[in-house]
Amino acid sequence: TAAYILYKKTARKKRLNDVASGRSRASREADGVVVVGGGLAGLATAAALTRVAGVQRVTVLECSSAAAFADEEAGAAAQLGPNGLRALRFFGGEQTLAAVRSAGTELAGMAIHPGGGAAAMLIPDSAQADTGLPQVLVRWGVLRSALADLLPEGAVITPETGSYIAGYQLAEGGALPVSASGAPQGVISPLLVAADGLRSTFRPIVLAGVKNVQELGGAEAAVRSSVKDGGRTNIKAVVRQPLPDGFAANHTHAYFAPGGGLAVFAGSAGDGWTYWAVSIADKVGDAAAPLLAGTSSSLHQAAQAGGLSCCNMALRQTLANIVSEGKDLQFVADLIGATAPARIFLQRSEEAVVVGPALSSGDDRVVLVGDAAHGMSPAYGQAANFAMEDAAVLARCVRDADSLSEALQAYGMERVTRCREMAARSAERAAKAMRGERTEDVSKWIFEWDIGQTPRD
Repeated sequence: TAAYILYKKTARKKRLNDVASGRSRASREADGVVVVGGGLAGLATAAALTRVAGVQRVTVLECSSAAAFADEEAGAAAQLGPNGLRALRFFGGEQTLAAVRSAGTELAGMAIHPGGGAAAMLIPDSAQADTGLPQVLVRWGVLRSALADLLPEGAVITPETGSYIAGYQLAEGGALPVSASGAPQGVISPLLVAADGLRSTFRPIVLAGVKNVQELGGAEAAVRSSVKDGGRTNIKAVVRQPLPDGFAANHTHAYFAPGGGLAVFAGSAGDGWTYWAVSIADKVGDAAAPLLAGTSSSLHQAAQAGGLSCCNMALRQTLANIVSEGKDLQFVADLIGATAPARIFLQRSEEAVVVGPALSSGDDRVVLVGDAAHGMSPAYGQAANFAMEDAAVLARCVRDADSLSEALQAYGMERVTRCREMAARSAERAAKAMRGERTEDVSKWIFEWDIGQTPRD
């Protein structure tokens, strides 16, 4: 038909233009990619594929409303190190890097508060001196906004069913996203980028070699089998209130109860905002046990149910009990008291059971990025950084590869190697510390990463 002939001519002209502009075959094959999830990892990957690899018609499916997506006060904070900042510069440019650094606080170190009125121990941050780039603590919503600004207008679709997409089916030479019940969602795409977070429904189906969580007993069972619980509940937020006078400027501040049952963190997140976080263990057998015994179980239940207001009240009560023993944590109690309950983010301390061996499906229709790919323990503090790294590496692989399949394989090998080595180095460091031996500063190795490097043997 005339329409078909016109389509063939247009497609041929587009292919010739792609070749003339230097686009790789992998980039052309990825045109029309759909990203599931509009968090940091999803937006960074969409931006990188568009700006670095030249992929056209990139769409991000996000479940929140347009108003919620545009809210810069959403979420808590992200700490970007030199590795994350390099990745951001690679796909976002110097202007985006400068904007993020300006919006956050460039850290000079960490202050450990021993309690009992003793002076804080200041630990300098050597990132700037070692690498030329600092560590930056920035509000999560501000970073998300900066990443979204890198995308073409209309690339992010809200509201959508991003968080409810649980698999895919093959259709017309591509992948059609489907819900947990198998109902079609969205449009057919040559590639689905799963950026649906730590409790990803795509991770278990990629690892199992299936296409839908129905084949794994449903979404709840599939996700439960792919994550392990760390036995802690983490509560965090940002609030427009500075730290009190006398606190070291441009430092993060930490307090650890004897035995580890309670950990408290706070730090400036730029422009008069302060990030605070409290981590409470489920089971404690230390000096904090009497204070935490009645709180950890209620927080656990609230985390599972997604409760926010009850979390705030329980946390206030816990801190009130601790503060009654002294004034060490009054500054945190004040920050919590100034935070609106709806702005408090509560989650379990979880991580992926395994990373890899592959980060893409056998049919090359799905690739995992961010927490969906590697879901590391919050103790590493690298979730946002590794999301930036993922985006940069995937885009570089698509830009340079002869096929999309080759690009996905190269991306998976590089990222699995990186994540497994970090876990191994961290475990070795912990073991040496327990034996009283000299340990490696793993952060220095983490910060060395650059997009131009390849994994070391």
